[in-house]
Amino acid sequence: MAIIRSFDKPFEVTDLTEELMLVPNTYGLVNELGIFRSEAVAQNTITVEAREGTLGLVVDQPRGTRNNVNKDDTRGIYAFPVPHHPLDDYIAPEDIQGKRAYGSDAADNEAAVLARKIERIRRNHAVTVEFARCYALTTGGIWSPNGSVGSVNFYTTFGVTRKEVPFDLANGATDVLAKQREVIDHIQQNILSGEVPNGIIALCSPEFFDAYVSQAGVKEAYKYFTSTQNPLRDGLRSGRYAMFTHGDVTLYRYIGSYENQKLIPANEAYFMPAGTMDSFISYYGPANKLDLVNTLGEEAYLFQYRSPKGDKIELESEHNAIHLMRRPACVVRAVKGASV
Repeated sequence: MAIIRSFDKPFEVTDLTEELMLVPNTYGLVNELGIFRSEAVAQNTITVEAREGTLGLVVDQPRGTRNNVNKDDTRGIYAFPVPHHPLDDYIAPEDIQGKRAYGSDAADNEAAVLARKIERIRRNHAVTVEFARCYALTTGGIWSPNGSVGSVNFYTTFGVTRKEVPFDLANGATDVLAKQREVIDHIQQNILSGEVPNGIIALCSPEFFDAYVSQAGVKEAYKYFTSTQNPLRDGLRSGRYAMFTHGDVTLYRYIGSYENQKLIPANEAYFMPAGTMDSFISYYGPANKLDLVNTLGEEAYLFQYRSPKGDKIELESEHNAIHLMRRPACVVRAVKGASV
């Protein structure tokens, strides 16, 4: 334990205890679950060509006639801009000169300051990706608070209506499994990629999750039976997040928020397929640098420049990403209430 001069009484000394770190909560459930897969692109706009296949029953006809006609698939093409998210910082002599190192009585140094700034930049990009992905899932839009890429809504663009299902969880007579079958049937009918999902997951607000596990019908289902999970007697937390599997759906209790904006709106839950490769994709574009024009994008970039005059070190970072719901119809919004 180091001994340093007291701040209150300069002629006295005091013990310097271990550093107290107050690290902001970093929420990353959507990233951890792998709902979005990542794909690199080389341009600032992505183009999606959609082909809608058609199937029809071939009815019988008298022999010698040929009046059943096959139908071609219909095609559409859509373009989406890739948002640009830059974040810069710098180190000046006054950031180091006369500064004590964190948790030590030694002087701070350039390497430690640089490491702290880079770590903070990295965290900021990670939480931005998480927030933007949640925004896409809950609103069907591109998170662009400054409007740099205009207003885009995937439901409107692809001409589909979002399925919304009320869960009257305050009513003990509500058949929760019937509600979930309605949700699952809709998801399976609208994946439209030929994929078979690993399962169905639901990202739940705390209000929805808590009402769900305490709903009379759900509690009754576990009253007399032994189970690996039992909301009547056991905690449901697995790691950072509480989770509960019931009726072929795994629900996650997500309390995440940034700058007072909840990642999952209060009293809502969002059901979606898990383990599909074509439903949700994050496209990453190249950095805004001449050396990287027309190259495949990375998930994030960091550039470091030392001034030839020795007066500062500049840090420039960016990530360029669009989190695309390629099949928005397979996300179902649920609300805790008798109506949506």
